[in-house]
Amino acid sequence: MKKYIYLIMLLGFALIGCDNKSESAKESQQDKKEIVVGLPPSMHNIMMEKVVKPALEQKGYKVKLVNFSSLRDSNTALVEGSIDLNAAQHQAYLDVYNKETKSDLVSLVHIPSISAALFSQRHHSIDEIANDQTIVIPNDPSNKARSLLFLQSLNWITLKPESKSGTLDLNDIADNKYNLKFKSILSELIPRTLGEVDYAIMPGGVAWLSKVPADNVLVQEKLTPNLELMVVVKKENLNSKWAQEVKQLYQSDVLKKFISEDPDAKGRFIWPQQ
Repeated sequence: MKKYIYLIMLLGFALIGCDNKSESAKESQQDKKEIVVGLPPSMHNIMMEKVVKPALEQKGYKVKLVNFSSLRDSNTALVEGSIDLNAAQHQAYLDVYNKETKSDLVSLVHIPSISAALFSQRHHSIDEIANDQTIVIPNDPSNKARSLLFLQSLNWITLKPESKSGTLDLNDIADNKYNLKFKSILSELIPRTLGEVDYAIMPGGVAWLSKVPADNVLVQEKLTPNLELMVVVKKENLNSKWAQEVKQLYQSDVLKKFISEDPDAKGRFIWPQQ
């Protein structure tokens, strides 16, 4: 009997210990003064580097910036806890990532974004569209779907009415009006292909980072809220003090002034609708 009582007491202490650890973790997130930011390749990083990081440091935070070769690697680090946030993806991309990896990353705040666009070195107008031309689009699911919707808005293709907008693929094209030849590759590699294809669709941040000339832009997409970039964090940190401080800075008049006046940012960013 004493043996059973002893085991029950041990179990009770173990449960109390777990609760204490959980509470300690919550308190740690509330009190933390070091924020680790993941920076995948994106010109949107300029806002963190020039505005948000200095402002957080003035508030007493230590901000560490960690570079990643891809957004997916940055998300993996966020899930694993080696970084606290990143700011380089839209909701459509995040939804696909969470579904594929069974993760629970969430949006903290929408941020100023650069729209995707249709680019070309060979052509100077969308009116030069002709049969059997080639076009390159991103190969990740969310940006591929985004590109196909963009092409439909130009009346270059027609998508099947039953297709779901978030999971569109080339198989969802019902009518390829000009018999376009599609190539799908990593967004970051698209700028290198401009001399080899008729047209390319790529995120604006990728084009800017690769110094694609502005006169290569034929038409920009209409940026909707689900395509605005976001600061992304783990769900458990959404309401932490440090996360709310980050959110306020991305919504601040200081940032609004920066994107309207800074020589490197002026005229490129669109203020979020939500």
